[in-house]
Amino acid sequence: MPVVNLSTELLRTFVTIIEVASFTRAAEILGRTQPAVSLQMQRLEQTVGYDLIERQGKAISLTERGEELAVYARQILRLNDLAMARFDKQEQSTKLRVGLPVDYAVDTLQSCLTEVVLQYSDVQIEIRCDLSKHLLSALRSDEIDIAVALFDGDDQQFLFRNWKEQPTWVGAKDFDITAQPEIPLVVHPYGCVYRDRMAGALKLAGQSWRIAYSSPGIGGVQRAVRDGLGLSCLTAPTVQSGMRKFTEKDGLPALPPLHIGLFARQTQLGASGYAAIDAMVKALEAQT
Repeated sequence: MPVVNLSTELLRTFVTIIEVASFTRAAEILGRTQPAVSLQMQRLEQTVGYDLIERQGKAISLTERGEELAVYARQILRLNDLAMARFDKQEQSTKLRVGLPVDYAVDTLQSCLTEVVLQYSDVQIEIRCDLSKHLLSALRSDEIDIAVALFDGDDQQFLFRNWKEQPTWVGAKDFDITAQPEIPLVVHPYGCVYRDRMAGALKLAGQSWRIAYSSPGIGGVQRAVRDGLGLSCLTAPTVQSGMRKFTEKDGLPALPPLHIGLFARQTQLGASGYAAIDAMVKALEAQT
């Protein structure tokens, strides 16, 4: 059976359509007409032998096969662009905008980006820390180029890599849960995935709870937990000494796993962008 080669040109068209969720906008970015972009997608689908994109009016979505190919397409384009960057002394972008979640491994991710800043001193790297849902919104509106965020597990538009991690209940070492008429919670502001996990699990279990402390920063949440103000839901990278884990044996409901995604606007990344992605992937894989 002859080997079939996937065209990087067709794959770039495919990934661009996914990222901007529009054939028309993709055509503008790629400098082609919309019929030409549609024809390229037809050629790619003929090459792999499956439908990849479904259209419902102006809305587009990936088929199951489309989701599978998107993972490979991003990796193939990454290698292509990195190889070409070795022979092109001009950086594609002079600014790289990175979004990091306030509630997951922010210290680790900030540290690994320091090496990228030093390696690409001519590139301005802007780091924004926020709740995951705000970062994903900023990515969609082209306010940032790369984001690490907690998500529901079904967002494929900019998804580059994803991991699962099990959150756990934590409290101060001397926290006595049996002495609490209502479970005091230490949380981030409304809209935080961790907060939603805790509230949803307690509600399903029929247990009463109240917000005892709220802070937008992970440092404030960690300090409040260590000080014994209440229980919170954390993952391994943010659990600290002075805390202990609580489980179902302590009368608490199990928490569903979290999806951590690394999202990127791959169509506008340069070598520095891929270096940032590689550094964060390495850091995240060491944590999960």
